[in-house]
Amino acid sequence: MPSGLHIPESILKDYKDLFGEKIVNGKRVIVEGLIEDLATQFTEEIKRVVNSRRKWLDLKEPVSVKGAFPSWDEQFLDADGNKLTFKEIVQGMIDNFLGRNSGLRWRLNEKVRIPDDAHPIKNAGLEITGPWYPLSRAFNQVNADVVSAMEDEEDASAAWYIPFKSGKRYADVWEARKGVKHFLSGDLPDPYYEKGKEYRIGKPRNKWPAIFHRLPGLHIFDQEITLNDKPVPAIIVSAIIYTLNNYENLKNAGSGVYFYVPKTEFPEEALVIEKILRKIEEKLGLQIGTIKIAMLYEEVNAGRYLPVILWIWRERLIKSNNGRWDYLGSLIEMWLHEKVLPDPQNITMTSPNMMAYQKYNALMMLLAGSKDGEADAAPVGGMAAVMLYSQTDPFGRFKYNQRALRGIKIDKLRERLIGLIFFADQKVERKVTLDDILNGKVKGKLYDLFRQSWVATKEREYVSSGNEPLRVSLEELQKTISRPVEYETVGSEQIPKVNSGLTPQERSLFQRLGLLDENGKITPWIITREMIDTPEKLFTSKELWGGKDLWHALYDVPDGEITPEHVQHAFYMAANYGFQLLNGNLAAAIDDYELKQRFMNDLATYRIFTSWLWSLINKNGVVTKDGYLKGSSLTKDGVIPAENLIKVSKGENVRDLFEDLWKLHYRWTNEFYKDFDVRESTRLIEMFSKSQNKKVLDEVYTIIAKAYGSGPFREMSPREASEKIAKIINADPKQVEDEIVRQAPRFDREMAPVIMEILMRLLTFPRYIQHNGKILFLLSPLDPETRSKVMDAIFSFRETVEDKVRRGELDNNVLQLYDYIYDNYE
Repeated sequence: MPSGLHIPESILKDYKDLFGEKIVNGKRVIVEGLIEDLATQFTEEIKRVVNSRRKWLDLKEPVSVKGAFPSWDEQFLDADGNKLTFKEIVQGMIDNFLGRNSGLRWRLNEKVRIPDDAHPIKNAGLEITGPWYPLSRAFNQVNADVVSAMEDEEDASAAWYIPFKSGKRYADVWEARKGVKHFLSGDLPDPYYEKGKEYRIGKPRNKWPAIFHRLPGLHIFDQEITLNDKPVPAIIVSAIIYTLNNYENLKNAGSGVYFYVPKTEFPEEALVIEKILRKIEEKLGLQIGTIKIAMLYEEVNAGRYLPVILWIWRERLIKSNNGRWDYLGSLIEMWLHEKVLPDPQNITMTSPNMMAYQKYNALMMLLAGSKDGEADAAPVGGMAAVMLYSQTDPFGRFKYNQRALRGIKIDKLRERLIGLIFFADQKVERKVTLDDILNGKVKGKLYDLFRQSWVATKEREYVSSGNEPLRVSLEELQKTISRPVEYETVGSEQIPKVNSGLTPQERSLFQRLGLLDENGKITPWIITREMIDTPEKLFTSKELWGGKDLWHALYDVPDGEITPEHVQHAFYMAANYGFQLLNGNLAAAIDDYELKQRFMNDLATYRIFTSWLWSLINKNGVVTKDGYLKGSSLTKDGVIPAENLIKVSKGENVRDLFEDLWKLHYRWTNEFYKDFDVRESTRLIEMFSKSQNKKVLDEVYTIIAKAYGSGPFREMSPREASEKIAKIINADPKQVEDEIVRQAPRFDREMAPVIMEILMRLLTFPRYIQHNGKILFLLSPLDPETRSKVMDAIFSFRETVEDKVRRGELDNNVLQLYDYIYDNYE
């Protein structure tokens, strides 16, 4: 029977090392054959569970009903066919922690222990995240002083598409997969050169961080690989290619295949992922649980079912990451039909609901992961997303780096303190300090859980600042807080030095969070047997969850304002990221003009800003404080929205502001580009002629603006531009050409109006699109005429698209793309 799997011949030819027959664990396996087998078995199941997300989102029931925890008697299934109620599952993890040998008791990683290199408690320190394409990023991550490296093939991954006019033959994901294989096999030149820079691996293999491969979410389908003319779930392609190509090299290095699993919402989704991983293990003759996973606990729905998901993944789950970005996006979606959230930029990890989220993750991992009374599996802290400014930044913004260094230090210190859980032998009527526990003044067991946390950038000073709070011993932890307070001046601001003790403001925050007492002493979270010995107590104890039951602690909408300034800021962040994604960059550094920091953004931040803006515009969100929409102006920090331009009064509807907001961002974009081109023109003149003639500047600027205008160098080649400029400023054309190429912008500016049109349509279209980043993936490769037609189809209703397909105005594949965008698989 002929195969229904289709992989483009060009990919099979140019990436042949990734395909074909592999010998893995002594078993002969054909990559394409296993992809086809698993796609045949699981594609429809994956579509069904992803469609269930859409159905849940569309439910008009109150959040208190549709978003409630499962009833105690609701039953769930695991991959072995076992069926337990929610109450039985929760009771089983409680029994594990309390050491009860009940028939319900279960724990994580009972059969195959957590490998030493991947153990989240034995290896304290930062976990660096990001794609491994280009391959220089792999060198940077492995050489960094981190304990884990997440090679990303999802939110910040090498792109799943080929941007229009990029000149690329293949999507970047293929180069990434090939690069990962070469890197893990040691099959690389030493030194390795990329864009004129030299890279070497700076540590022996046994000192590398544990490598985790981030799988694509279930909602992503590989548009290049099809089965019976239908795209294959990307998670299947990714898991198989990574495992079959890298298992032996990882095993030989004393490591293993470790996956990060993103965006799981419901137990049915966890179950299909578990079944996929078991099929791969079965094919390779591996014991169930050999492939280990980390969970990105980033969806509010996952929290409702967290004990069930842990139970389904109990053979392989070793850690669970808290992530602010997607979690906030999913919280906005939870309340979409009922409430508009306040500005998500102010809902930080210190907000009450986010504190409950982190503590809940820690406690569930402790209960489910405990082994012989000791913590084994563990929670992992969230992203520190600041990226330091280079010393060559044209506006000198590197002066703000000191704030970033202090910020990561405090962020990771807070996480470490949240993870201190003291299981007291008996109820304690007073606050108990860490010193009390270490000195034996109270009886019980101290657990130290948040020992790993994410970081987005490799800079040594930044990584060092984040590592210290995670690595310092319990005996020295109090001393890091009680050190003398020292400041240094940054501009007009006094910033505490990185290794300073807590400032009064920082200490006050930690006291409000319950992490310190009035004397500045560390106060672990106190838990007793009576608080958690039944499922009912665990989920309803107000003493345990800060004065609320668990559901309200997690899901109550936080207090806060909706200001015009932050509405504009959200649009700025969404538009800037969307522009970069259309150009093929999913791990995007964006300058935050409010915080005066550069932040790494990915699809998760785009999700926050677009979901919040959609809810404001479509659910009659109103501004809650007087303020201004700002016009752009050139400041000491560059061209930013800085001038109070349009006054907005409390109570105004955000939808009525949207057109002005949209126009202001368009204006900022043009002025940003103009400033870039003027600065480059000025630099060239100063470098080669020293002329101060405005006419000369205007002439050079006109040429630079055209050369950089789209592409760059699509309207005018580097040689033509350099020859014209050299003639004006009397310089060597080759030297000018070298400079304009070296300083050329990275992205195609023609994509700026494209993202603006997409956002205008997306945010004003009455139907919410949950995974709307897929729109950018699908539109970016298209020529302008086709893009316009597909965009018209996406932002209409299915009946309209069906009608146009019937009349021959649209290809049938557009209807398939429409269903993919809307997760419509019925």
